[in-house]
Amino acid sequence: MTELTRRTAIYGIGSGGVAALAGCTDGTDPGAGDGDDGSDGDGEDGTGDGGDGDDGDDGGSVVTDTAVQQVGVALSGPAWNRESRRGFCVLFTEEDESWWLFDDVPAEVGEFVAATDFDESVLAYVESVGPTTCHNRIAFDEVDVEAGTLSASATVENTAGDDEACGEAITFSGALLRVTADPRPESLRLSVTDGWGETAELTGDEGVRDPARLDGFVRPESDPHTVPAPLDCEDASFGRHPSAYADGVSWGAGGGAGEDGGSALALRVVNPAYDGGDRAEALTFERGDDVRIELTNVSSRPVSVGNHGKYNVEAFTEAGWEDVRGAEDARFDYTDEAISHPPGETVAWEFTMTESGLVADENQPEGLRVCPDLQPGRYRFVFFGAADIAVAFDYVG
Repeated sequence: MTELTRRTAIYGIGSGGVAALAGCTDGTDPGAGDGDDGSDGDGEDGTGDGGDGDDGDDGGSVVTDTAVQQVGVALSGPAWNRESRRGFCVLFTEEDESWWLFDDVPAEVGEFVAATDFDESVLAYVESVGPTTCHNRIAFDEVDVEAGTLSASATVENTAGDDEACGEAITFSGALLRVTADPRPESLRLSVTDGWGETAELTGDEGVRDPARLDGFVRPESDPHTVPAPLDCEDASFGRHPSAYADGVSWGAGGGAGEDGGSALALRVVNPAYDGGDRAEALTFERGDDVRIELTNVSSRPVSVGNHGKYNVEAFTEAGWEDVRGAEDARFDYTDEAISHPPGETVAWEFTMTESGLVADENQPEGLRVCPDLQPGRYRFVFFGAADIAVAFDYVG
């Protein structure tokens, strides 16, 4: 067990081989391709021997066409660490919640995506990385579909001519592979080789989440309407739970593209009774209302966090932010552990806005209780099990 006063940092990043969307994760992509080469699927465009596929005699799918479009940038951010993986990939079988990856692509890439008939075809998006500015293209080979799985090799290529000088810079880029087959594949398996010649097989079924499209909100836009006096418990043995963060909090976090842990996780307040109306209503709760706090891994890598009970529930008072909970003798023990969350996964805490409802979580230290009773005002939840991420809401009693 670890006491709160001896807090350990267990917030970390897992390594390779974890799923992303209906596709794969384990790295990113090389630098800029020029977009107009690689869109028609012949061998010179990075698809090996094109769209002939197999003849389907073994009862598998028949690949009738392939096409490649170089993207030129890493659409995921990049949201992964090149030291721990070779690349990142995802399979699109229809327009879904991961479609935000294509929001800001060059025109020719958008046209390539729009031209995909998902009744007949799928799109595989791949990123990887290379050591120079000339490692800016991803070539595909050995494209096949068997038992519902699209397989291929994807290799970062050095496009420099004999007399061309290349800048020494870590370069990420991406490419799209369109495959038409009957029946269409439903999963993806790629052998990805980066610009250093390192190869990894990537598979998976989880994915990158767009923070802007998550349910819930981060905090109210207005100042609190009520600021109560400092919290005072009449029980002399009661010790208030301290704030576990040292240098402030990160509101909502969740950029998805950063290499620091904070941007990999997004925290939101979700009101189960919210019907899509006024945002202020979604962040206003009465006594007995349910409050749901959701933490989502919005990156393309696994992220480890500490014990899910490592959080503060605070009210904003005239003395600043104070935890509403405490325990006899002010002893708060938490287990040391690292809990891994794959890309796209959401974990949630659910509370009822009553004194007993705020201490019902089995992950919390024993003996916690609320004292004094809940006061109307601004409240916040701070998860100090990972990067001190916070959200806030209003309680009107």
